[in-house]
Amino acid sequence: RWPLLGRKARCLDGWGRIWRILGEPKSILCLGNGPSSEDPLLMAQRFDCLFRVNWVWQTRGMLAAPQAIFTADRDVPQSAPDAVMAFPTRAEADAILDLYERAGVSPRNGYFVMEELPSPLTAKAWPLRPTNGAMMIAAAVQLQPEKLTVAGIDLYQHPAGKYPGETPGKTGEANEYDAIHSRDNDVAAIKLALAPFNGELTIVGDRLRAALGS
Repeated sequence: RWPLLGRKARCLDGWGRIWRILGEPKSILCLGNGPSSEDPLLMAQRFDCLFRVNWVWQTRGMLAAPQAIFTADRDVPQSAPDAVMAFPTRAEADAILDLYERAGVSPRNGYFVMEELPSPLTAKAWPLRPTNGAMMIAAAVQLQPEKLTVAGIDLYQHPAGKYPGETPGKTGEANEYDAIHSRDNDVAAIKLALAPFNGELTIVGDRLRAALGS
């Protein structure tokens, strides 16, 4: 195994610091990659900070300039991201940042590690791992915006398929959770992540809205 390089990217070690780096956002849009991530309703939503998950959204060309990206994937971007990078664990952060640094694309505005920061989500032991989408919501709540919009988290139940623009059943990729996650686990994680939020919440996507209830 390659040894870790000297870390170039800054680790943002507190929610207050992250909030300032992100421009002290008052409204945040948390966008997963499901079909509801391109719901026309989003065009009417106001937000001053965009969170996204992984990198698959890059090929769609819509809402493609996030301020934070939540990932555990080892895909290496073509250029150094302006977005703050967020990783679930320290081990994943070190491994992925090592790849980024070898490619010369260390994130310009730093990174943070969810397990190293306080939140209801990270304080609980889960039977399965919460998805990056759930962690994204938990991070947004900890920044205490006045308004939070969540879309693109369709719990792999959207009739249009796994991602927007797909023909269901034609991609060879099952519209289902990976084995390390589950729908019930993720709904419970999202509910817990949202519990402290006292601002204006908008859920775009019938499946998630129904699963969360009131």
